[in-house]
Amino acid sequence: MHALTGVLCLIGLIAACAGSSGISDRPVVGGLLVDADCPGEEVPTDLTVTCYRLEMADASLSVVVIRATDPTGAPVLHLHGGPGGRAVAERFRWLAPRSEVLGGHDVILVDQRGGGDSTPSLDCHELDAAPAVGLDAYRSCRQRLDDAAVDRGQVTVEAIAADMVSLRRALGLESWHLHGISFGTRIALELIRIDEGAVESAVLDSPMPPEVGAYDDLPVGVLGALERLDEGCRAVAACPEGLVEPLRSVLADLADRPVAVTTFSGEAVIYDDVRFARLLTNALASPVGPVLVRQAIPLAAGNRLAEAVARLGEVAATGRSAGDPVSEGAQLSSECADEVPFNTMTTADTGDPILDAVSGAVNEVRALCALWDVPASPRSVDLATSSDVPVLILSGHLDPITPVEWARRLAAGLGNATLVEHREWTHVPSMSDPCAVHILAGFLGGDIPATPPDC
Repeated sequence: MHALTGVLCLIGLIAACAGSSGISDRPVVGGLLVDADCPGEEVPTDLTVTCYRLEMADASLSVVVIRATDPTGAPVLHLHGGPGGRAVAERFRWLAPRSEVLGGHDVILVDQRGGGDSTPSLDCHELDAAPAVGLDAYRSCRQRLDDAAVDRGQVTVEAIAADMVSLRRALGLESWHLHGISFGTRIALELIRIDEGAVESAVLDSPMPPEVGAYDDLPVGVLGALERLDEGCRAVAACPEGLVEPLRSVLADLADRPVAVTTFSGEAVIYDDVRFARLLTNALASPVGPVLVRQAIPLAAGNRLAEAVARLGEVAATGRSAGDPVSEGAQLSSECADEVPFNTMTTADTGDPILDAVSGAVNEVRALCALWDVPASPRSVDLATSSDVPVLILSGHLDPITPVEWARRLAAGLGNATLVEHREWTHVPSMSDPCAVHILAGFLGGDIPATPPDC
């Protein structure tokens, strides 16, 4: 479960939060969309940045519109990752530096229900003090939400997609482009299914097709990304001992003899093979993850596990939450309703320490879903989407979270899809890689990118 983030409004030179809409002068439908203060840090910009709240019967969503100086195309709805991520408080990702997308399109950011600055929040602040050990903090979070009469089952793919349709209507838009990243691609595909006529095109970065078993496929996906990283490392003689075989030895040792590692907070955390594999996977998914993983595996293989953990911890939390921007309750609600019921969720002794360590995480997930206790979504959320909407799919060979095989499967099942793969991309490249951003902006402007990319 992986997620990304966003930031605030401006003054003086900069656009004020209560300024014009970035979509039309005054979009109001049924009083649902109201002006709001922008949460988070101010970001200097000469663009108009306007914050709203979309008020609905059971939720209030935080929304920001960033207006391009001279838009030439329909607005772009950005659908953040997660589930349980956020976008509004991290709009600096679009403004500093300014995204090429804003050269021709207004950009709409939304904190999906249950997360970010939207309410009711399902964020589990009980987990923020230290890495999660056991389930007690989750029990406390569930009890607090239950005492406040917060519906833990409200965060699902279907509900979030329906919210986006409400937002489009509230903004007075006939159509828009979609930009989904990771979990956000699930929402984009659901929007294509239920509101296809309003979708001019969609960019699906690191897609999660609904029909794949995300947990069932994860071990093979992680191993595949590590093998490609190993091949690239050997090709430039940067890791003469390789990466995959030393990692297998490290994980086999940790499975037999877990090691206590002291974190920056001073707390001793027990690392077994499952915890170290999860840390490594989360790190590899970051833009600088390939570099850090190449450094960390030799450290761990050289009996310097604490140094390896510290290196990986620069970009990956050592537990499920350590003050990160993810709403853990929203994450659990969607995962346990939309994904887990449609996976086998079994562990198997394959004899490969990497596959076994990654698959071992499903034991924790099963326990968490039993505790969180939300109803499963209908089977329709697990079915493949068919459409002739123009779709651009971006996928990285080093992505351990959403493997390139998923992207290929999705592209083959859509009627008008272009797949762009890159051997050096990892997870959600359109939020960090200039080449991917350039391809994204070009596609929104009507250009069909070269495959492989020429940038």
